[in-house]
Amino acid sequence: MRKIFYSVLLIVIVAHSSAQTPGGLPNSVLWLRGDIGAGPSSWIDQSGSGNGFLQSNPLNQPTPNVNAFNFNPALSFDGANSFMSQPAPTGFPTNGSDRTMFVVANATGTAGYRWIIVYGNVGSVGGTCQMGNHDGALGNDFYGNDFEYGNYWNAAQNSNGALASFTLNGGTGTQYDRGNLLQSQAIAGLSASSANAVIGAINTSSTELWQGNIAEVIIFNTALTDAERNQVESYLALKYGFTLGNTTTPISYTASDGLTAYWNASTNWQNDVFGIGTDLNAGFQQTQSNSINSGSGNGAGQYAKGNLVLSVAAPLTDGQFLMIGNDAGPLTEQVIGVGEAPTAAVGSQRLTRNWQSQNNNGVGAVDISFDTVGLTLTGQLAADFRLMIDTDGDGDYSTGAVFVAPASITGTKINFTGVSLPFNTVFTLITQASALLPATWQGFSVTADKNKATLVWKTSDEINVDHYTAEYSTDGVVYKAAGTVAAKNSPGTHTYSLVQDNLPLGIRYYRIKRVDKDGRFELSAVKSIKVVGVNTVSLHANPVTTGKLDVTIDLQQGQEAVIRIVNTDGRILVQQHSGLSAGTNTVSTNIAGIARGTYFLQVQLGGQVFNKKFVRM
Repeated sequence: MRKIFYSVLLIVIVAHSSAQTPGGLPNSVLWLRGDIGAGPSSWIDQSGSGNGFLQSNPLNQPTPNVNAFNFNPALSFDGANSFMSQPAPTGFPTNGSDRTMFVVANATGTAGYRWIIVYGNVGSVGGTCQMGNHDGALGNDFYGNDFEYGNYWNAAQNSNGALASFTLNGGTGTQYDRGNLLQSQAIAGLSASSANAVIGAINTSSTELWQGNIAEVIIFNTALTDAERNQVESYLALKYGFTLGNTTTPISYTASDGLTAYWNASTNWQNDVFGIGTDLNAGFQQTQSNSINSGSGNGAGQYAKGNLVLSVAAPLTDGQFLMIGNDAGPLTEQVIGVGEAPTAAVGSQRLTRNWQSQNNNGVGAVDISFDTVGLTLTGQLAADFRLMIDTDGDGDYSTGAVFVAPASITGTKINFTGVSLPFNTVFTLITQASALLPATWQGFSVTADKNKATLVWKTSDEINVDHYTAEYSTDGVVYKAAGTVAAKNSPGTHTYSLVQDNLPLGIRYYRIKRVDKDGRFELSAVKSIKVVGVNTVSLHANPVTTGKLDVTIDLQQGQEAVIRIVNTDGRILVQQHSGLSAGTNTVSTNIAGIARGTYFLQVQLGGQVFNKKFVRM
């Protein structure tokens, strides 16, 4: 379609973005995040209330810990000197008014009293609001009016970190751990004022100091409903690698819109739940993740826990989530019997444990590493291992199973790249592949040249292979055939290639399906490219004999063009903004007021700039 533009346009674009809030909810009066605005001397409040905390004395400053919880940072308090203060916080809940509080922290010392946050008037019974530790108990105390849950910080499930929350609703206090109800009781006689707030101690006299990491502290001046509390706990659990609920009382994970459940509660799979995702309204982008139950802040696996790390190279789009849980099966080997998997896998060793993925809004290829530290496995080399993926999600590997070979082994980690995990996919790890599952993949690459994709893959040890089908996808979920290449099916290393031309703009995903003569198949890793296409600019006439300069601009996608007429001294004589559509556009620029001579037409299309020399007659 041809579009003609004659008017000179001035386009002003104003971007509006909604404020980011914990779980997408209003009424927070404190939001301290270890990943934003946290430093030794100041911790900036992200709630918009201006309730930041300071520590000017280097001797009392906490220390940043880069990978404290699930690849996220925190501030580390030494239990002896470090704390931060805010003498006059605004809007903190006072007296017995309703409130909701959340903390993500771990305790490396639990003897005596140690506090994450305190505010109010220390010394007056009921005159403070405190959250922290008393000899290992989770304390929501009010200075002499104590509400505590014993053996919390020392409990095995909280040794690496805890997600604790507290509500005061109509005089009833309730404590929760990872969404699980701990206890409730009536609390009265409260008189705390919104003053004298301290992080990491009971007051600025360096007493009852917290020992451990603090990653996040949130206070609402309302009692959140159960559904609202779940939104905040979902944000914190996904970010820091916690599992909400358990298989007896499983809890769904809910996005900031209050509607999207990106992990559906499961009595079978609610073990070691973790994932990646983006929720911009909650200020959240997690590109790599592991469970705090099996992993660590930097992704190193705990001994004999079979830790998985899930990652993507770039943040997902808003509303995309990929979550993984497991059935708590033993991390021991079993032999795959007849009827339990495709014939090619029969006789292989596999882990008894299964994992399930829940994919929301079409998350494409991801990378997965499996840490074998502390496990006794038969396989030793990369060629021994496979991911066996049941794509129909019924847990029966004899139907719908595909196999993915690892890209490498580094130390105790088996690394798989370009793995597709659609919604409700079930998978396990083959730890000693049978002879019928040869390590055929030696490499696979895709390169983009304007609107053309070139696929090259290498294989070896081909046994009974019939052909290879190159498959493509625009969303990383649904794949179509791009072409087929016959297999050489002979000893040695073989190189194959395939070209796709005249591609539309956008992201495209590619994988190779190896199909054997008996119909069995195995998939390669997934690779992606960005097709940018070719834009062109041409003059209708040169020299130009009228007072109008006509330009044809062919675009691969619609965008704004900035058109300038520049003299030989580099001075801009005319500047025009035009919104153009994909296809062929004709733009006319008025040059009647320009004297005869030599000039340059300059067309700016995003990061591309075209220069054309012309003569005005």
